[in-house]
Amino acid sequence: MACGTFKESKVPAANLQNAIALWKASTPTPTVTSKDNNDGTYTITAVFPDCPVNTTHDAAGSGPA
Repeated sequence: MACGTFKESKVPAANLQNAIALWKASTPTPTVTSKDNNDGTYTITAVFPDCPVNTTHDAAGSGPA
């Protein structure tokens, strides 16, 4: 099970929709956003639901507030 935040940089504009669709097909489904790099590429950020308790991600503050 994936959890945490993942970034994919320098995604060509022509591939953006396909790349987003691949992230959204993941389980569990992440929240996916994209940012225009103003050079014909995008950076995609996929944020998966919080990690279970006692994972290394908890130390980074990804648990519930």
